[in-house]
Amino acid sequence: MSKENAEASADGKRTMRKRLPRNPAGTRQQIIDAAADLIAREGSGKITNRKVADYAGVSLGSTTRHFKSIDELRRAGLAELSTRIEREYDDMFCIVAQEGHGSEKLADTINEYLSNPQRVNADAALYAAAIEDPEVRDITKRSFDSFLERCDPYMDIERAKILFAFIEGAVINSCFMGVPYDPEIVRLATRLIIG
Repeated sequence: MSKENAEASADGKRTMRKRLPRNPAGTRQQIIDAAADLIAREGSGKITNRKVADYAGVSLGSTTRHFKSIDELRRAGLAELSTRIEREYDDMFCIVAQEGHGSEKLADTINEYLSNPQRVNADAALYAAAIEDPEVRDITKRSFDSFLERCDPYMDIERAKILFAFIEGAVINSCFMGVPYDPEIVRLATRLIIG
């Protein structure tokens, strides 16, 4: 009989607690998701193990058990943000593929992307972290390469690089100004880039 069960039987007043099955992979992903959400809201420099644990609804020990350092946790959160951004790009190009390959449809999807402050902040947090951390730079490089691959059916690589640079600039501008980027400028730029 376990110590808890023995204590529960000994005093008769305690109720036995049922242990839930452990799910280390699920807990780890829960922590990563929480880190990504917090980074998107506050930036990567402000997260702590305690904030992430509280946001994830797990014990503080869970964060330190799954991640050796706050830097490792931060990188995992940033990698998750990058994955989310890549999914957004997938959605964007899927819409373009379904509704026509024109610059107007692409401009609409870019405008929709830029109108969401949390997405813009997530992108900006990823760029800011990449400036200081070579490992995060590798994450952003993979994201860049993935974007170019998605553009391949619609434009040559030079135009894809220009489009990516434009979107990056629009993200940073939107973040600093606190407002969505001018939709008409997005339309004009997309038309000029795609031709």
